[in-house]
Amino acid sequence: MGLEVTVGEGTARSLAETLAALEQDGLSALVAMVDGQLCSFGAPPPAVWREARLRTPAGTVTLVRRGGVIAVVVFGNADAALVDAQGRVARALAGTR
Repeated sequence: MGLEVTVGEGTARSLAETLAALEQDGLSALVAMVDGQLCSFGAPPPAVWREARLRTPAGTVTLVRRGGVIAVVVFGNADAALVDAQGRVARALAGTR
C-alpha cells in the first residue's frame, strides 16, 4: 500500500519543468526510471510517459498517470522526510508552492 497525492493531468507541468522547479525549491531529484526502463544519469526526461520514478535524497517518489490525474506515490511506511519530498514533488508538478 502506498500514500498518494493526485495532481490534475491537464494542469501538470512536464517532467523537465517539474525537475527545474524542484531544483529551485532546493530538492535535488532525477528521473531514475520511466515506463519500466532505467534512465541514464543526466538524460533529458521524456515528454511522454505513463510511470516515472524520481530519486530524491529522502527516497523514491513514483508518478503514475491514471484517468486524468497524476498520482504522486510513496510507500505506506515512508518516513517524514519522504512524505515531505512527496508533497514538494506534487506542488512542483502542479506548479504551486
